[in-house]
Amino acid sequence: MTYTIIINKTESDLARNLLGYLKSLTQTKEYDFLQVIENEDNALSAEQMKELDHRYEHFLEHKPEYAEWEDVKQKYVKQ
Repeated sequence: MTYTIIINKTESDLARNLLGYLKSLTQTKEYDFLQVIENEDNALSAEQMKELDHRYEHFLEHKPEYAEWEDVKQKYVKQ
């Protein structure tokens, strides 16, 4: 089993310190099970980008079949 821990607001001292501590643990033999993987903010994989492009193309080809967002929103706001 693996876990994902997300550290946001990395400009804060506390977040930077925690990240630095975790990175330092990865350098020790006792914590060889620990990895710190830095990701770009909201980066998508090539596969995800391809899927989004495909969905957008489908939308453009079938745009008249879709309701406007404001119409959909009003339908649910009234409930």
